Amino acid sequence: MKEGPIRLFVYGTLMPGGGIYHRIERHARLARPATVEGVLMDLGAFPALVPGEGVVRGVLLDIEPEGLRIADQIEGHRPDERSCFYQRRETDICLDAGGSVDGWAYVFARPESVADRPRLLVGEQDGVPVYAWRPE
Repeated sequence: MKEGPIRLFVYGTLMPGGGIYHRIERHARLARPATVEGVLMDLGAFPALVPGEGVVRGVLLDIEPEGLRIADQIEGHRPDERSCFYQRRETDICLDAGGSVDGWAYVFARPESVADRPRLLVGEQDGVPVYAWRPE
């Protein structure tokens, strides 16, 4: 893993103001509104990003390696195991301010198991479904 800040797209409880952001907050250096391709499913206490047609609103964090390690633990990501809860994948992240960058996002490891869960659809933009986490 490279040294210095790492780009991590977050879309649920790890977002600034989210229920567990405090666990990585001191390792986050910059937070910018952004989107990634996919669909956001409602798992109750937290959402799950799965592949699909649409865009998911969230936040791009520049985070230190230690913060990424903590986030990996929170999300149940283990690169050497097939049984992880979320897989951290490289993805294209579109910044609301314009442009795009490569970074990481947590994708639900077994999307077929949540296909019947409600989608967190909040609207549509240019004919494309837009999804976002709305904590209670």
